Amino acid sequence: MLAIGVDTERAYNAVEFLETARADPAALDLGKHVVVIGAGNTAMDAARMAKRIQGVEDVTVVYRRTKCYMPADEEELAEALEEGVLFRELLAPKVQENGLLTCRRVVLGELDESGRQRPVETDGEVTIPADTIIASLGERVDSAVYERFGIQVSDRGLPVLDPSTMETSEAGVYAIGDGAAGAATIVLAIRDARTAADAILRTAGPAPLEDICDIGAAAEKKGILCHSHEVSSEKERCLECSHICENCVDVCPNRANVAVQIPGHKMPVIVHVDYMCNGCGDRKSFCPYSSAPYQDKFTLFANEGDFEDSSNQGFVMLDHQAMRVRVRLEGQTAVYDLKNTSCALEEGLKQTILTMEQSYSYLYL
Repeated sequence: MLAIGVDTERAYNAVEFLETARADPAALDLGKHVVVIGAGNTAMDAARMAKRIQGVEDVTVVYRRTKCYMPADEEELAEALEEGVLFRELLAPKVQENGLLTCRRVVLGELDESGRQRPVETDGEVTIPADTIIASLGERVDSAVYERFGIQVSDRGLPVLDPSTMETSEAGVYAIGDGAAGAATIVLAIRDARTAADAILRTAGPAPLEDICDIGAAAEKKGILCHSHEVSSEKERCLECSHICENCVDVCPNRANVAVQIPGHKMPVIVHVDYMCNGCGDRKSFCPYSSAPYQDKFTLFANEGDFEDSSNQGFVMLDHQAMRVRVRLEGQTAVYDLKNTSCALEEGLKQTILTMEQSYSYLYL
């Protein structure tokens, strides 16, 4: 019996099946008829993969509820249907023997805690040809592991944690991804991992950028779009965009965003040039941080009229000789004398403006 509550003759866990099918599909002998139990994205992937295995004639997905309640993404379901996967709804699998899967008929009852109608088995039975069963009923967090180490868990068996850091009730112990909130997507796991990593780094204290990332090596990978099979590790093919991200510079046809290299700084600062921008907003689509660079980046204005017409944070040079500049920050406007040693402007912004004046003067009209 596979751990799905069904007596089986020949069965696979969906994840294990997919791993084997990818590594050595010839090693699989599924017979002619395959039944997938479950209706999530992994079930759809398993069903589509089973269709490709030599000797398989039909693949059927069996689900206790109806299609409208299936947890699989709409596109995953559509692709499975397009590839000829069969669907049998309102059936609860019970036993597989002699190449047949016996299922109890199900009716939908009252709503359960998830907001879906609860499946209620009846006395009616249906048999489906099934040489092989592939079980995809999701994975559960092993709460006993957390409890063994003194980590507090909720009534759902999930670790109690601070979502802003992903730290559990035990100081210095973090949980992410499926281990934090149950089965979800890898994107959410990456999000959680970044949150936890940032929290750990804050606890450890700031580290010099050069100790975290080799900026030169990261920049060399820019635009290299090789397949994962062509490299020995992921880091060989991805730009470390948490340290270098110039998407808004690269995609702007008007070159209205400029990467300004400030002396002594490892990372460039993105400055938006107001008069070169037509306000199309495309840069928002390409920004991995959900920013709108044409609005959010520190902006260089050509004259005071343009400065007044905008609400962007930024600056306009009033007098190049005297180094007098007008700056807007958080809705407040002030004039600063950059030659004055007691200038109250924040040092990073001051250095940005000085660098623009000294090394990027061609951007001024």
